[in-house]
Amino acid sequence: MRIPVMAICAVMLAAAPAFGASRKDHDNCNARDVDRNIAGCTRVLEDFSESARTRGIAYVGRGLAWSEKGDVDRAIADMTDAIRLNPNDSLAYSNRGILWREKKNVERAIADFTWAIRIDALPRSDIGGDGHVNIYTNRGLAYQAKGDLVLALSDFDEAIRRDRNDADAYFNRSKIHQVNRQIDRAIADLDQAIRLRPELMQAYYTRANARYERYAASSTISRKDDIDGAISDYSEVIRLDPTLETAYHARGMAWKLRGDIEHAVADFTEAVRLNPMNPDVVAALQELKPDFRLPSIAEKGILNWPEFAAQK
Repeated sequence: MRIPVMAICAVMLAAAPAFGASRKDHDNCNARDVDRNIAGCTRVLEDFSESARTRGIAYVGRGLAWSEKGDVDRAIADMTDAIRLNPNDSLAYSNRGILWREKKNVERAIADFTWAIRIDALPRSDIGGDGHVNIYTNRGLAYQAKGDLVLALSDFDEAIRRDRNDADAYFNRSKIHQVNRQIDRAIADLDQAIRLRPELMQAYYTRANARYERYAASSTISRKDDIDGAISDYSEVIRLDPTLETAYHARGMAWKLRGDIEHAVADFTEAVRLNPMNPDVVAALQELKPDFRLPSIAEKGILNWPEFAAQK
């Protein structure tokens, strides 16, 4: 979960000194264009007549821009300076925690999220409006990355208790339920995540997989709705991203399990068209169409497709 560049202008509107940062510098510091953002925030930071709070916010703004450009080390340095100037800035700790998590340093990430929770577990987002950042969700993701699913689950539970509209918390909690083989709970959480964020493609994909798994483990009579639901969810994923070969492959497997070979062949064929270098997809199609051969294989005289694909 990368940190987006966010508008942070609300407290930076005080008139600038004649030879210090200009109003344009402040505007640039709040811009969504990362290069303008970095240039403007740097000018604000160089003006020591600005208040510590304003300069701290400028450090956060520039740090978010560095993060957007992929320079995580500079982003962490700016968040650290922001914390030095505004030690009660919960969002600065949270932002730095996300950056530490990106660098796979989950212990530091957890430490920052824990400190942020002590200050304010649900601070108002940098983005305008009524949104909040749920730091329990952020820490839960760090525990999840660490492999501590017990503490991760506890944090996602608390995140949902504090904010019933946190789609990310529902989505990530569902993955722990799946690991724990609690498929019904996983699907219930995914239902909530999709209700809150209908555009969340990963949630449709995960729910489709969960429904497929529940159907495969039960009788076809008692769980027929699951295979139909899985196909529907894979179809939504394809609608959101028509180039996703894995979704066609997965939907083809669902059609096959349902007994609809015609639709399965159509999906496997499209998956092969999108990614002819995936031996699993080719094998799935060849199982249903034994005469199918990739022209590129015939032209090159390559007989061992999996071995050839593994070399690419």
